[in-house]
Amino acid sequence: MNKKAFLLVLVFLLVVSAFQPVTGLSAASEESAEPTLRIENKQLSSGESVDLNNKLNILKQQEEGTIVVRFRYTGDSIMSLFSLSNNRLANGHFHLYVSPGAIGSENRYEKPGEPQKNIHIQASNLSLKKGEVYTLAMSVDKEEGYKYFLDGELIKHDQTSPVKFLANIYEPNSAKLGITERASGGNPYPFEGDIDFFEFYSTPLSDQLLINTTEVTSKEALVNPMPDDAYITEPASLFYPGFMGSNNYRIPALFNTKENTLIAGIDRRVESGADSPNNIDAVIRRSFDEGETWDDGIVINDYPDEASNIDLAFLQDRSTERIFALVDGFPHGAGLMGGFGTNVSKGTGFKTVNGKEYMFLTDESGNEYTIREEGKVYDESGALTEYTVDMERNLYQDGEKIDNIFSETSPLKPFKTSYLELYYSDDEGETWTGPIDLNDEVKEDWMMFLGAGPGNGIQLKEGPNQGRLVFPVYFINDNNRQASAVIYSDDNGETWHRGESPNQGRIVGNDKVLDEKTFEGWQYEITEAQVVEMPDGQLKLFMRNHSGHPQIATSFDGGETWHHEVVTEEAVDAPYSQMSAIKYEGMVDGKEAVVLSSANDNSSRINGAVRFGLIKENGTYENGRLKYDFNWKYAQLVKEGHYGYSSLANLSGGKLGLFYEGTANTEMNFIKFNKEFLKWDKFREAPEPTLEAVQIISSPPPVYVKGDEIRVDVSFEDAYIMLMGERKLHGTVGGEQLTLQLEEQNKNHFTFTGTLPDLPAGIHDVKLEPAEESRWFNEYGKLYEEDILLKDEIITAKKQ
Repeated sequence: MNKKAFLLVLVFLLVVSAFQPVTGLSAASEESAEPTLRIENKQLSSGESVDLNNKLNILKQQEEGTIVVRFRYTGDSIMSLFSLSNNRLANGHFHLYVSPGAIGSENRYEKPGEPQKNIHIQASNLSLKKGEVYTLAMSVDKEEGYKYFLDGELIKHDQTSPVKFLANIYEPNSAKLGITERASGGNPYPFEGDIDFFEFYSTPLSDQLLINTTEVTSKEALVNPMPDDAYITEPASLFYPGFMGSNNYRIPALFNTKENTLIAGIDRRVESGADSPNNIDAVIRRSFDEGETWDDGIVINDYPDEASNIDLAFLQDRSTERIFALVDGFPHGAGLMGGFGTNVSKGTGFKTVNGKEYMFLTDESGNEYTIREEGKVYDESGALTEYTVDMERNLYQDGEKIDNIFSETSPLKPFKTSYLELYYSDDEGETWTGPIDLNDEVKEDWMMFLGAGPGNGIQLKEGPNQGRLVFPVYFINDNNRQASAVIYSDDNGETWHRGESPNQGRIVGNDKVLDEKTFEGWQYEITEAQVVEMPDGQLKLFMRNHSGHPQIATSFDGGETWHHEVVTEEAVDAPYSQMSAIKYEGMVDGKEAVVLSSANDNSSRINGAVRFGLIKENGTYENGRLKYDFNWKYAQLVKEGHYGYSSLANLSGGKLGLFYEGTANTEMNFIKFNKEFLKWDKFREAPEPTLEAVQIISSPPPVYVKGDEIRVDVSFEDAYIMLMGERKLHGTVGGEQLTLQLEEQNKNHFTFTGTLPDLPAGIHDVKLEPAEESRWFNEYGKLYEEDILLKDEIITAKKQ
């Protein structure tokens, strides 16, 4: 038992009597609907469940109804609270689920020989903290649709989706709390944590009743006042549904130029929020007053059909002031969605002719062509054809534009793979030139994909590689595993080279050495990355990975090679998602610093945080170079709920700009703040449970005889207490065993009752303590661990 003894010492004067007194106690009651099913006090480890099959025949008939569940989760990802399923099918189930960032339900209809359907209703952009107590209600009403209530608030009302409930599941044979039973190989969405109670009602309950029921576990915000010198703006939505002809946006990139033009780049995902293959365009907005106002938007490139530009990154050459935009390009139908290798092939899309690399095309008969100097197209025999292709990939026949080689309809099509493309602007982003293909310089034939690490690149300021342009990238290797790297240019962006991945020569467990081309194992994957320069010119590459924390690689030669050790930064939580890292243009507590933005959770894209990592020297490497690491001294929550990709930029006066995904693919928001905001100690610690009183309930005269009921009240100052485990008090009275059972609970007030044993008249000590497995949590999930002690409670009785 991981808490101190919970002890009640009650002293009785007990005298046997010939009569039993009338207590006169009464309680007002409120009429309410009776649940069809109620389950209480279930503690579930991952994979455990509660079988509800005895109610299967009732549940499977329900076309509408209400579910209420009070819980605290300790697991990760999507977790089923309740399910009804056909466990012989992969997609024949209903389940009500919770995740750290959302609650929702899926109603998957699968019947052999019929099309599958999934009605997925979700309330996203939430922040459900691990260990805290929540009350959730879902109502399904044929007239009102779907309603979801959480802690006293209606958080989702859907009247557009088809109204289907448990009766929609084909031949269900499993009803569970804690998992969804599916055919072999299907994710059961295991729940881990405590379920205080689960209730199912066969009718939709009223909004007010569900608000009253769920608000019991609502919580006071634990926020300290913001200091006077701290500064943050309200979020400004830069890209949103309906803007620039699209309802979906993703992958923000923010860059502040030498002339203080703030550029916000994004994927304009016209048809849906999905990755390629999709109609995705590279677009930007610019601000000339550090984000106070923004222009109407500029399109860098708009390919036809489902050809795409995806994942922008920016950098600027300080000597020429040329701004570069690196982006992934895919011809129509190509992309990584659908599984690696499904819609793309290994290769560069270029072939060698007379010692030079040229993009090749094929016609519908499989005949091959190459695009050579001045865009002239040659056939396989080396003969000049009537075709030409311009820089924007437009296809001309006898000088007349007929198509674009990236389109669905082009008579000449490129190889179906990824193309790393470079655009540039010499007028602060107003116009853009490109694409310039980089595959022939930086991609290998064994790569099906080489793409930008979205966000930004850098130009080196220190060391022997001063002036080098560096963009982070990542690729898919010969075994379909992802690896980070950089590309770099030492001639102002005219030519580019790819450095080795940190996974080339990386030493992992049991002194295993990885090879970037052939390594296997998802645990070694490093993907989208951002690069930061240290004070002596060495590079730190902050990489997305599967550990639940950022991983950092170190280069001493400007990104050409990397130290064999990849460090897992366990002081920082980050899920499998892109993060932003930049060098701060200022000092923090007299130190140089890195600024890092990421979702602040090990597994879910929720609760965006921005951190200062103070750069400190920590010895030297075996080559004598300084070893830098980071003191993550300050961290600040900037966005509760959903928080996806993000991009940081330095602004004037030590301020910072942040462009982030405020929702999954609709609201793309910009804020700016100062150093003092990041240093603000924003949140107070959640309070520990506080005992208010423990007392015996009695009414005069307090006369007890054998078999009388003894009632003890335990009350807390907290708004709510959840009691899990064995809901009893054990102890002795006059040396005899005494057990009190929980009779009722009202928020923070508990009444325990038991039967008095046969005792002689006199004064008797009563000692009670909760059962060994009892656990008392307040609404913040804090466990009560202090002693409870009650003395000098004397009760008299008269002998018979």
